[in-house]
Amino acid sequence: MQSTWTSGATPPSSDPVVHLLQRFTYGPTQQLVAEVRSVGIDAWFEGQLDHLSIADSEVDDFISKWDMFNYIHKDVNFLWALAESEGDDKAGQIFNSNWMAGRVLHLYTVIRQARSKRQIYEMMVELWHDHLNITTLGDDTKDGHLDWNTNDWNKKVIRQFALSRFEDLLQVSALHPAMIVYLDGELSTKDVPNENYGRELLELHTVAPKAGYTQADVVDASKLFSGLRVKWPARYYDRGRMPRLPNNSSLIDLPDFASMIHTQRQNFGTFKVMGWQRTVTSVSEVLPAIKSLLSYLSGHPETAKTIALKLGRRFVDDVPSQQFIDDVSAAYLASNSDIKATLRAVYKHQDFMKSIGTKLKRPGEDYVSVARALDVWPNFSRLETWKGITKDFAFISPIARWEMSQMGQVPLSWPFPDGYPDVATAWVNANSQVFRWNIYGNFVRGGSWNPPAWDRLFPVRERNVESHINQVAQSLLFSELGSADRSSLKNAVTKAFGSNPNWDANSRDITSLIARLIFQLPVWSLR
Repeated sequence: MQSTWTSGATPPSSDPVVHLLQRFTYGPTQQLVAEVRSVGIDAWFEGQLDHLSIADSEVDDFISKWDMFNYIHKDVNFLWALAESEGDDKAGQIFNSNWMAGRVLHLYTVIRQARSKRQIYEMMVELWHDHLNITTLGDDTKDGHLDWNTNDWNKKVIRQFALSRFEDLLQVSALHPAMIVYLDGELSTKDVPNENYGRELLELHTVAPKAGYTQADVVDASKLFSGLRVKWPARYYDRGRMPRLPNNSSLIDLPDFASMIHTQRQNFGTFKVMGWQRTVTSVSEVLPAIKSLLSYLSGHPETAKTIALKLGRRFVDDVPSQQFIDDVSAAYLASNSDIKATLRAVYKHQDFMKSIGTKLKRPGEDYVSVARALDVWPNFSRLETWKGITKDFAFISPIARWEMSQMGQVPLSWPFPDGYPDVATAWVNANSQVFRWNIYGNFVRGGSWNPPAWDRLFPVRERNVESHINQVAQSLLFSELGSADRSSLKNAVTKAFGSNPNWDANSRDITSLIARLIFQLPVWSLR
Protein backbone atom coordinates (compact mmCIF):
# COMPACT_ATOMS: atom_id res chain seq x y z
CA MET A 1 0.00 0.00 0.00
CA GLN A 2 1.49 3.33 -1.05
CA SER A 3 0.65 6.43 1.00
CA THR A 4 0.50 9.91 -0.44
CA TRP A 5 0.15 13.07 1.63
CA THR A 6 -1.47 16.30 0.53
CA SER A 7 -0.01 19.60 1.59
CA GLY A 8 -0.63 20.21 5.30
CA ALA A 9 -1.48 16.60 6.16
CA THR A 10 0.57 14.82 8.80
CA PRO A 11 2.95 12.22 7.34
CA PRO A 12 4.19 9.22 9.35
CA SER A 13 7.34 9.66 11.42
CA SER A 14 10.58 8.97 9.55
CA ASP A 15 12.39 8.14 12.80
CA PRO A 16 13.89 4.63 12.40
CA VAL A 17 13.14 3.82 16.06
CA VAL A 18 9.48 4.71 15.63
CA HIS A 19 9.29 2.80 12.35
CA LEU A 20 10.76 -0.31 13.98
CA LEU A 21 8.26 -0.14 16.82
CA GLN A 22 5.33 0.56 14.50
CA ARG A 23 6.05 -2.72 12.69
CA PHE A 24 7.41 -5.07 15.35
CA THR A 25 5.18 -4.06 18.27
CA TYR A 26 1.51 -3.23 18.75
CA GLY A 27 2.42 0.43 18.85
CA PRO A 28 5.24 2.64 20.13
CA THR A 29 4.95 4.24 23.55
CA GLN A 30 6.95 7.05 25.07
CA GLN A 31 8.61 4.66 27.48
CA LEU A 32 9.47 2.10 24.81
CA VAL A 33 10.89 4.68 22.39
CA ALA A 34 13.15 5.93 25.17
CA GLU A 35 14.22 2.37 25.98
CA VAL A 36 15.14 1.57 22.36
CA ARG A 37 17.06 4.82 21.99
CA SER A 38 18.97 3.90 25.14
CA VAL A 39 19.97 0.33 24.27
CA GLY A 40 20.07 0.69 20.48
CA ILE A 41 17.84 -0.72 17.77
CA ASP A 42 19.82 -3.90 17.12
CA ALA A 43 20.21 -4.74 20.81
CA TRP A 44 16.50 -4.25 21.44
CA PHE A 45 15.56 -6.43 18.48
CA GLU A 46 17.87 -9.25 19.57
CA GLY A 47 16.60 -9.01 23.12
CA GLN A 48 13.03 -9.38 21.90
CA LEU A 49 13.90 -12.59 20.04
CA ASP A 50 15.06 -14.05 23.37
CA HIS A 51 11.56 -13.54 24.73
CA LEU A 52 11.83 -15.86 27.72
CA SER A 53 14.61 -13.69 29.12
CA ILE A 54 12.23 -10.71 29.28
CA ALA A 55 10.48 -10.38 32.63
CA ASP A 56 6.75 -9.82 32.15
CA SER A 57 5.73 -9.60 35.79
CA GLU A 58 3.50 -6.55 35.43
CA VAL A 59 1.08 -8.20 33.01
CA ASP A 60 1.44 -11.58 34.76
CA ASP A 61 0.47 -9.99 38.09
CA PHE A 62 -2.54 -8.27 36.54
CA ILE A 63 -3.83 -11.48 34.96
CA SER A 64 -3.29 -13.46 38.17
CA LYS A 65 -5.75 -11.21 40.03
CA TRP A 66 -8.74 -12.44 38.07
CA ASP A 67 -10.34 -15.82 38.59
CA MET A 68 -11.56 -16.08 35.00
CA PHE A 69 -8.00 -16.52 33.69
CA ASN A 70 -7.74 -19.80 35.62
CA TYR A 71 -9.79 -21.38 32.83
CA ILE A 72 -7.65 -20.58 29.82
CA HIS A 73 -4.96 -22.77 28.27
CA LYS A 74 -6.70 -25.87 29.63
CA ASP A 75 -7.24 -29.00 27.55
CA VAL A 76 -10.45 -30.87 26.88
CA ASN A 77 -10.04 -33.13 29.91
CA PHE A 78 -10.02 -30.18 32.30
CA LEU A 79 -12.78 -28.25 30.53
CA TRP A 80 -15.09 -31.24 30.13
CA ALA A 81 -14.81 -32.17 33.81
CA LEU A 82 -15.64 -28.56 34.69
CA ALA A 83 -18.56 -28.58 32.26
CA GLU A 84 -20.11 -31.62 33.92
CA SER A 85 -19.46 -30.52 37.49
CA GLU A 86 -21.00 -27.07 37.00
CA GLY A 87 -23.93 -28.11 34.82
CA ASP A 88 -27.36 -29.38 35.83
CA ASP A 89 -26.83 -33.11 35.47
CA LYS A 90 -30.46 -33.95 36.30
CA ALA A 91 -31.61 -31.81 33.40
CA GLY A 92 -28.99 -33.33 31.12
CA GLN A 93 -27.22 -30.00 30.81
CA ILE A 94 -23.55 -29.07 30.93
CA PHE A 95 -21.84 -25.81 31.80
CA ASN A 96 -20.40 -24.23 28.66
CA SER A 97 -16.86 -24.01 30.02
CA ASN A 98 -15.46 -24.32 26.51
CA TRP A 99 -17.34 -21.24 25.34
CA MET A 100 -16.33 -19.30 28.45
CA ALA A 101 -12.66 -20.32 28.13
CA GLY A 102 -12.62 -19.29 24.46
CA ARG A 103 -13.99 -15.84 25.21
CA VAL A 104 -11.57 -15.32 28.08
CA LEU A 105 -8.75 -16.37 25.73
CA HIS A 106 -9.74 -13.49 23.44
CA LEU A 107 -9.44 -11.10 26.36
CA TYR A 108 -6.15 -12.63 27.52
CA THR A 109 -4.74 -12.18 24.01
CA VAL A 110 -5.65 -8.47 23.88
CA ILE A 111 -4.13 -7.84 27.31
CA ARG A 112 -0.90 -9.55 26.28
CA GLN A 113 -0.76 -7.55 23.05
CA ALA A 114 -1.39 -4.28 24.85
CA ARG A 115 0.74 -4.72 27.98
CA SER A 116 3.36 -7.42 27.44
CA LYS A 117 7.01 -6.43 27.17
CA ARG A 118 7.50 -9.39 24.80
CA GLN A 119 6.13 -7.52 21.83
CA ILE A 120 7.77 -9.36 18.94
CA TYR A 121 6.72 -12.65 20.51
CA GLU A 122 3.09 -11.50 20.74
CA MET A 123 3.24 -10.30 17.13
CA MET A 124 4.43 -13.74 16.04
CA VAL A 125 1.76 -15.48 18.12
CA GLU A 126 -0.85 -13.60 16.11
CA LEU A 127 0.93 -14.20 12.81
CA TRP A 128 1.09 -17.98 13.30
CA HIS A 129 -2.51 -18.07 14.49
CA ASP A 130 -3.44 -16.51 11.16
CA HIS A 131 -1.14 -18.77 9.17
CA LEU A 132 -2.40 -22.00 10.75
CA ASN A 133 -5.78 -20.50 11.49
CA ILE A 134 -8.22 -22.29 13.77
CA THR A 135 -11.10 -20.06 14.79
CA THR A 136 -12.13 -19.62 18.41
CA LEU A 137 -15.30 -17.83 17.37
CA GLY A 138 -18.01 -19.93 19.01
CA ASP A 139 -19.05 -23.14 20.70
CA ASP A 140 -21.28 -24.18 17.78
CA THR A 141 -18.29 -24.45 15.43
CA LYS A 142 -17.84 -28.02 14.18
CA ASP A 143 -21.01 -29.12 15.98
CA GLY A 144 -19.70 -27.82 19.27
CA HIS A 145 -16.51 -29.89 19.30
CA LEU A 146 -13.86 -27.29 18.45
CA ASP A 147 -13.72 -24.93 21.43
CA TRP A 148 -12.82 -27.75 23.81
CA ASN A 149 -9.39 -27.81 22.18
CA THR A 150 -8.55 -24.27 21.06
CA ASN A 151 -7.15 -23.06 24.39
CA ASP A 152 -4.70 -25.94 24.46
CA TRP A 153 -3.85 -25.17 20.81
CA ASN A 154 -3.01 -21.58 21.73
CA LYS A 155 -0.66 -22.71 24.49
CA LYS A 156 1.00 -25.89 23.25
CA VAL A 157 1.23 -25.12 19.55
CA ILE A 158 1.24 -21.40 18.80
CA ARG A 159 2.70 -19.90 21.96
CA GLN A 160 5.19 -22.68 22.59
CA PHE A 161 6.64 -22.64 19.07
CA ALA A 162 6.09 -19.04 17.92
CA LEU A 163 9.83 -18.27 17.90
CA SER A 164 11.28 -21.73 17.33
CA ARG A 165 11.50 -23.41 13.91
CA PHE A 166 8.67 -23.50 11.42
CA GLU A 167 9.17 -27.24 10.98
CA ASP A 168 8.59 -27.80 14.71
CA LEU A 169 5.48 -25.63 14.59
CA LEU A 170 4.12 -27.47 11.56
CA GLN A 171 4.76 -30.87 13.13
CA VAL A 172 2.81 -30.19 16.32
CA SER A 173 0.02 -28.34 14.48
CA ALA A 174 -0.80 -31.38 12.34
CA LEU A 175 -1.28 -33.71 15.31
CA HIS A 176 -3.15 -31.42 17.67
CA PRO A 177 -6.84 -32.23 18.37
CA ALA A 178 -7.92 -28.71 17.39
CA MET A 179 -6.54 -29.15 13.86
CA ILE A 180 -8.04 -32.61 13.57
CA VAL A 181 -11.48 -31.27 14.52
CA TYR A 182 -11.30 -27.99 12.57
CA LEU A 183 -10.32 -29.56 9.25
CA ASP A 184 -12.64 -32.55 9.66
CA GLY A 185 -10.16 -35.29 10.37
CA GLU A 186 -12.80 -36.90 12.59
CA LEU A 187 -14.89 -37.51 9.45
CA SER A 188 -12.12 -39.20 7.49
CA THR A 189 -12.27 -42.91 6.65
CA LYS A 190 -10.06 -45.36 4.84
CA ASP A 191 -12.41 -45.49 1.86
CA VAL A 192 -13.27 -41.78 1.84
CA PRO A 193 -10.38 -39.80 3.31
CA ASN A 194 -11.42 -36.25 4.09
CA GLU A 195 -9.28 -33.89 2.00
CA ASN A 196 -9.59 -30.71 4.05
CA TYR A 197 -6.33 -31.01 5.97
CA GLY A 198 -4.36 -32.46 3.06
CA ARG A 199 -5.48 -29.56 0.88
CA GLU A 200 -4.88 -26.78 3.42
CA LEU A 201 -1.51 -28.28 4.35
CA LEU A 202 -0.37 -27.66 0.78
CA GLU A 203 -2.45 -24.62 -0.13
CA LEU A 204 -2.12 -22.51 3.03
CA HIS A 205 0.41 -23.95 5.46
CA THR A 206 3.33 -24.77 3.16
CA VAL A 207 3.97 -24.62 -0.59
CA ALA A 208 0.88 -22.72 -1.86
CA PRO A 209 -0.88 -23.33 -5.21
CA LYS A 210 1.88 -21.63 -7.24
CA ALA A 211 4.07 -24.63 -6.42
CA GLY A 212 2.03 -26.69 -8.84
CA TYR A 213 0.85 -29.52 -6.63
CA THR A 214 -1.85 -31.76 -8.08
CA GLN A 215 -5.07 -33.33 -6.88
CA ALA A 216 -3.18 -36.60 -6.60
CA ASP A 217 -0.82 -34.92 -4.11
CA VAL A 218 -3.79 -33.74 -2.05
CA VAL A 219 -5.37 -37.21 -2.07
CA ASP A 220 -2.21 -39.00 -0.99
CA ALA A 221 -1.56 -36.50 1.80
CA SER A 222 -5.16 -36.96 2.95
CA LYS A 223 -4.83 -40.73 2.94
CA LEU A 224 -1.72 -40.55 5.09
CA PHE A 225 -3.62 -38.51 7.70
CA SER A 226 -6.87 -40.50 7.45
CA GLY A 227 -6.42 -42.34 10.76
CA LEU A 228 -5.89 -39.30 13.02
CA ARG A 229 -8.55 -38.92 15.69
CA VAL A 230 -9.18 -36.96 18.88
CA LYS A 231 -9.08 -38.85 22.16
CA TRP A 232 -12.10 -37.40 23.93
CA PRO A 233 -12.76 -37.96 27.66
CA ALA A 234 -14.73 -41.15 28.38
CA ARG A 235 -17.75 -39.16 29.58
CA TYR A 236 -17.77 -37.25 26.28
CA TYR A 237 -18.64 -40.52 24.58
CA ASP A 238 -20.96 -41.58 27.42
CA ARG A 239 -23.10 -38.48 26.93
CA GLY A 240 -23.37 -39.18 23.21
CA ARG A 241 -21.31 -36.21 22.12
CA MET A 242 -19.34 -38.52 19.82
CA PRO A 243 -20.05 -42.09 18.60
CA ARG A 244 -18.44 -44.79 20.70
CA LEU A 245 -15.14 -46.08 19.38
CA PRO A 246 -14.08 -49.73 18.92
CA ASN A 247 -11.97 -51.56 21.48
CA ASN A 248 -8.62 -50.04 22.39
CA SER A 249 -6.63 -52.44 20.25
CA SER A 250 -7.73 -50.37 17.22
CA LEU A 251 -6.62 -47.06 18.76
CA ILE A 252 -3.00 -46.02 19.16
CA ASP A 253 -2.30 -43.00 21.40
CA LEU A 254 0.01 -40.29 20.10
CA PRO A 255 2.45 -38.51 22.42
CA ASP A 256 1.97 -34.97 23.79
CA PHE A 257 -1.67 -34.42 22.78
CA ALA A 258 -5.09 -36.03 23.21
CA SER A 259 -4.79 -37.53 19.72
CA MET A 260 -4.60 -41.07 18.40
CA ILE A 261 -4.48 -43.21 15.26
CA HIS A 262 -7.62 -45.17 14.43
CA THR A 263 -6.07 -48.21 12.77
CA GLN A 264 -9.31 -49.31 11.11
CA ARG A 265 -9.54 -45.98 9.27
CA GLN A 266 -5.86 -45.55 8.48
CA ASN A 267 -4.71 -45.99 4.89
CA PHE A 268 -1.56 -47.94 4.14
CA GLY A 269 0.54 -48.28 0.99
CA THR A 270 2.84 -45.94 -0.91
CA PHE A 271 2.21 -42.22 -0.61
CA LYS A 272 3.58 -39.63 -3.04
CA VAL A 273 3.39 -35.87 -2.46
CA MET A 274 5.31 -33.36 -4.59
CA GLY A 275 8.42 -35.51 -4.99
CA TRP A 276 8.27 -37.03 -1.51
CA GLN A 277 7.53 -40.77 -1.29
CA ARG A 278 7.08 -43.22 1.59
CA THR A 279 5.68 -46.73 1.88
CA VAL A 280 3.70 -47.47 5.04
CA THR A 281 2.72 -51.09 5.76
CA SER A 282 2.05 -51.02 9.53
CA VAL A 283 0.59 -48.64 12.08
CA SER A 284 4.01 -48.15 13.67
CA GLU A 285 5.17 -46.54 10.42
CA VAL A 286 2.33 -43.99 10.20
CA LEU A 287 3.68 -41.35 12.58
CA PRO A 288 7.25 -41.48 11.19
CA ALA A 289 5.80 -41.07 7.69
CA ILE A 290 3.70 -38.08 8.77
CA LYS A 291 6.74 -36.46 10.35
CA SER A 292 8.81 -37.17 7.24
CA LEU A 293 6.25 -35.52 4.96
CA LEU A 294 5.92 -32.47 7.19
CA SER A 295 9.70 -32.14 7.39
CA TYR A 296 9.96 -32.36 3.61
CA LEU A 297 7.28 -29.73 3.08
CA SER A 298 8.65 -27.34 5.70
CA GLY A 299 12.03 -27.41 3.94
CA HIS A 300 10.61 -27.02 0.45
CA PRO A 301 11.77 -23.88 -1.44
CA GLU A 302 8.14 -22.99 -2.19
CA THR A 303 7.30 -23.12 1.50
CA ALA A 304 10.18 -20.73 2.12
CA LYS A 305 8.56 -18.31 -0.34
CA THR A 306 5.19 -18.72 1.38
CA ILE A 307 6.70 -17.80 4.74
CA ALA A 308 8.68 -14.91 3.22
CA LEU A 309 5.49 -13.53 1.68
CA LYS A 310 3.63 -13.89 4.98
CA LEU A 311 6.36 -12.06 6.88
CA GLY A 312 6.69 -9.43 4.17
CA ARG A 313 3.00 -8.62 4.30
CA ARG A 314 3.10 -8.43 8.08
CA PHE A 315 6.20 -6.31 8.55
CA VAL A 316 7.05 -4.58 5.26
CA ASP A 317 4.45 -4.09 2.53
CA ASP A 318 1.18 -5.51 1.22
CA VAL A 319 3.08 -6.54 -1.91
CA PRO A 320 6.68 -7.38 -0.95
CA SER A 321 9.26 -7.11 -3.69
CA GLN A 322 10.57 -10.21 -5.44
CA GLN A 323 14.04 -9.39 -4.10
CA PHE A 324 12.65 -9.41 -0.57
CA ILE A 325 10.95 -12.78 -1.15
CA ASP A 326 14.15 -14.25 -2.57
CA ASP A 327 16.38 -12.93 0.21
CA VAL A 328 14.13 -13.90 3.11
CA SER A 329 13.43 -17.32 1.54
CA ALA A 330 17.17 -17.91 1.36
CA ALA A 331 17.56 -17.04 5.04
CA TYR A 332 14.71 -19.39 5.94
CA LEU A 333 16.27 -22.30 4.04
CA ALA A 334 19.81 -21.62 5.23
CA SER A 335 18.66 -21.64 8.86
CA ASN A 336 16.58 -24.82 8.54
CA SER A 337 13.32 -22.87 8.99
CA ASP A 338 14.54 -21.04 12.10
CA ILE A 339 11.98 -18.32 12.79
CA LYS A 340 14.38 -15.99 14.62
CA ALA A 341 16.94 -16.12 11.82
CA THR A 342 14.23 -15.45 9.26
CA LEU A 343 12.93 -12.48 11.24
CA ARG A 344 16.45 -11.04 11.35
CA ALA A 345 16.53 -11.20 7.56
CA VAL A 346 13.25 -9.25 7.44
CA TYR A 347 14.45 -6.60 9.88
CA LYS A 348 17.84 -6.20 8.18
CA HIS A 349 16.45 -6.05 4.65
CA GLN A 350 16.76 -2.79 2.78
CA ASP A 351 13.05 -2.91 1.93
CA PHE A 352 12.13 -2.70 5.61
CA MET A 353 13.49 0.81 6.17
CA LYS A 354 12.05 1.93 2.82
CA SER A 355 8.56 0.87 3.84
CA ILE A 356 7.55 3.74 6.12
CA GLY A 357 3.88 4.52 5.61
CA THR A 358 3.07 1.42 3.54
CA LYS A 359 1.11 -0.67 6.04
CA LEU A 360 -2.40 -0.05 7.39
CA LYS A 361 -3.29 -1.12 10.91
CA ARG A 362 -5.85 -3.88 10.99
CA PRO A 363 -8.77 -3.08 13.35
CA GLY A 364 -7.37 -5.17 16.19
CA GLU A 365 -3.97 -3.51 15.91
CA ASP A 366 -5.59 -0.10 15.87
CA TYR A 367 -7.56 -0.95 19.01
CA VAL A 368 -4.52 -2.22 20.91
CA SER A 369 -2.29 0.64 19.74
CA VAL A 370 -4.69 3.17 21.31
CA ALA A 371 -4.56 1.30 24.62
CA ARG A 372 -0.76 1.31 24.47
CA ALA A 373 -0.53 4.99 23.54
CA LEU A 374 -2.79 5.97 26.43
CA ASP A 375 -1.04 3.54 28.82
CA VAL A 376 -4.32 2.12 30.12
CA TRP A 377 -5.35 -1.21 31.64
CA PRO A 378 -8.67 -3.03 31.25
CA ASN A 379 -11.42 -2.00 33.65
CA PHE A 380 -12.93 -5.13 35.21
CA SER A 381 -15.02 -3.35 37.82
CA ARG A 382 -18.30 -4.42 36.24
CA LEU A 383 -17.78 -7.93 34.88
CA GLU A 384 -20.74 -10.04 33.93
CA THR A 385 -21.15 -13.39 35.65
CA TRP A 386 -21.97 -16.82 34.35
CA LYS A 387 -23.82 -19.02 36.84
CA GLY A 388 -22.64 -22.55 37.48
CA ILE A 389 -23.94 -25.08 39.99
CA THR A 390 -21.43 -24.31 42.74
CA LYS A 391 -20.28 -20.78 41.92
CA ASP A 392 -20.74 -17.73 39.77
CA PHE A 393 -17.93 -17.41 37.25
CA ALA A 394 -16.52 -13.98 36.49
CA PHE A 395 -17.18 -13.47 32.82
CA ILE A 396 -15.68 -11.35 30.10
CA SER A 397 -15.67 -7.59 29.68
CA PRO A 398 -17.01 -5.86 26.54
CA ILE A 399 -13.48 -5.49 25.11
CA ALA A 400 -13.48 -8.43 22.71
CA ARG A 401 -17.15 -9.38 22.89
CA TRP A 402 -18.52 -6.01 21.76
CA GLU A 403 -15.90 -3.41 20.93
CA MET A 404 -13.46 -5.48 18.88
CA SER A 405 -16.37 -7.35 17.36
CA GLN A 406 -17.84 -4.05 16.13
CA MET A 407 -14.48 -3.11 14.65
CA GLY A 408 -14.42 -6.42 12.76
CA GLN A 409 -11.47 -8.26 14.29
CA VAL A 410 -12.03 -10.30 17.41
CA PRO A 411 -8.69 -11.96 18.30
CA LEU A 412 -8.15 -15.48 16.94
CA SER A 413 -11.62 -15.58 15.43
CA TRP A 414 -11.42 -15.46 11.63
CA PRO A 415 -13.94 -18.15 10.59
CA PHE A 416 -12.04 -19.53 7.59
CA PRO A 417 -8.77 -21.50 7.38
CA ASP A 418 -6.80 -18.70 5.67
CA GLY A 419 -6.61 -16.37 8.71
CA TYR A 420 -7.39 -12.67 8.94
CA PRO A 421 -6.30 -10.83 5.76
CA ASP A 422 -3.21 -8.64 6.05
CA VAL A 423 -3.66 -6.18 3.19
CA ALA A 424 -5.24 -2.75 3.30
CA THR A 425 -7.94 -3.44 0.72
CA ALA A 426 -9.57 -5.95 3.07
CA TRP A 427 -10.12 -3.36 5.79
CA VAL A 428 -10.76 0.01 4.14
CA ASN A 429 -14.46 0.81 4.30
CA ALA A 430 -16.59 3.61 5.72
CA ASN A 431 -18.53 1.46 8.15
CA SER A 432 -15.38 0.13 9.80
CA GLN A 433 -13.93 3.62 10.06
CA VAL A 434 -16.99 4.95 11.88
CA PHE A 435 -16.74 2.14 14.42
CA ARG A 436 -13.07 2.96 14.94
CA TRP A 437 -13.89 6.60 15.61
CA ASN A 438 -16.52 5.62 18.16
CA ILE A 439 -14.10 3.31 19.93
CA TYR A 440 -11.54 6.13 20.23
CA GLY A 441 -14.17 8.05 22.18
CA ASN A 442 -14.66 5.12 24.53
CA PHE A 443 -10.92 5.03 25.22
CA VAL A 444 -10.49 8.71 26.05
CA ARG A 445 -13.57 8.71 28.30
CA GLY A 446 -12.79 5.42 29.99
CA GLY A 447 -15.16 2.46 30.15
CA SER A 448 -14.02 -1.03 29.32
CA TRP A 449 -10.51 0.37 29.86
CA ASN A 450 -9.56 2.65 32.74
CA PRO A 451 -9.60 6.36 31.90
CA PRO A 452 -6.25 7.74 30.73
CA ALA A 453 -4.18 9.32 33.49
CA TRP A 454 -3.62 12.56 31.62
CA ASP A 455 -1.69 14.14 34.48
CA ARG A 456 0.78 11.25 34.39
CA LEU A 457 1.08 11.33 30.60
CA PHE A 458 1.54 15.12 30.66
CA PRO A 459 2.90 16.09 34.09
CA VAL A 460 3.67 19.56 32.72
CA ARG A 461 0.73 20.45 30.54
CA GLU A 462 1.02 23.28 28.05
CA ARG A 463 -1.71 25.89 28.72
CA ASN A 464 -1.86 27.28 25.22
CA VAL A 465 -4.18 25.50 22.79
CA GLU A 466 -1.75 25.19 19.89
CA SER A 467 1.18 24.30 22.16
CA HIS A 468 -0.86 21.60 23.90
CA ILE A 469 -1.98 20.18 20.54
CA ASN A 470 1.68 19.91 19.56
CA GLN A 471 2.47 18.30 22.94
CA VAL A 472 -0.19 15.61 22.55
CA ALA A 473 0.75 14.99 18.92
CA GLN A 474 4.39 14.42 19.85
CA SER A 475 3.32 11.95 22.53
CA LEU A 476 1.01 9.94 20.26
CA LEU A 477 2.58 10.33 16.79
CA PHE A 478 6.23 11.09 17.63
CA SER A 479 6.16 13.86 15.03
CA GLU A 480 4.71 17.28 14.43
CA LEU A 481 1.29 17.71 12.91
CA GLY A 482 0.96 18.97 9.38
CA SER A 483 -0.24 22.56 9.15
CA ALA A 484 -3.71 21.66 7.90
CA ASP A 485 -4.25 19.02 10.58
CA ARG A 486 -2.98 21.34 13.30
CA SER A 487 -5.32 24.08 12.13
CA SER A 488 -8.31 21.67 12.08
CA LEU A 489 -7.60 20.48 15.61
CA LYS A 490 -7.17 24.04 16.87
CA ASN A 491 -10.49 25.06 15.33
CA ALA A 492 -12.25 22.09 16.97
CA VAL A 493 -10.79 22.84 20.40
CA THR A 494 -11.53 26.55 20.28
CA LYS A 495 -15.06 25.85 19.05
CA ALA A 496 -15.67 23.58 22.03
CA PHE A 497 -13.79 25.51 24.74
CA GLY A 498 -13.13 28.99 23.38
CA SER A 499 -9.91 30.61 22.24
CA ASN A 500 -8.80 31.17 25.84
CA PRO A 501 -10.14 28.10 27.68
CA ASN A 502 -10.34 27.64 31.42
CA TRP A 503 -7.52 25.13 31.82
CA ASP A 504 -8.13 24.55 35.51
CA ALA A 505 -11.70 23.43 34.85
CA ASN A 506 -11.35 21.81 31.42
CA SER A 507 -7.81 20.51 30.98
CA ARG A 508 -8.79 16.81 31.01
CA ASP A 509 -11.61 17.36 28.51
CA ILE A 510 -9.37 19.43 26.25
CA THR A 511 -6.66 16.78 26.23
CA SER A 512 -9.25 14.04 25.64
CA LEU A 513 -10.66 15.88 22.63
CA ILE A 514 -7.21 16.48 21.13
CA ALA A 515 -6.24 12.82 21.56
CA ARG A 516 -9.46 11.58 20.00
CA LEU A 517 -9.05 13.89 17.01
CA ILE A 518 -5.44 12.75 16.52
CA PHE A 519 -6.61 9.13 16.54
CA GLN A 520 -9.00 10.07 13.74
CA LEU A 521 -6.25 11.43 11.49
CA PRO A 522 -5.26 9.21 8.54
CA VAL A 523 -1.69 8.97 9.82
CA TRP A 524 -2.85 7.18 12.97
CA SER A 525 -4.19 4.33 10.84
CA LEU A 526 -0.70 3.50 9.58
CA ARG A 527 1.81 1.23 11.21
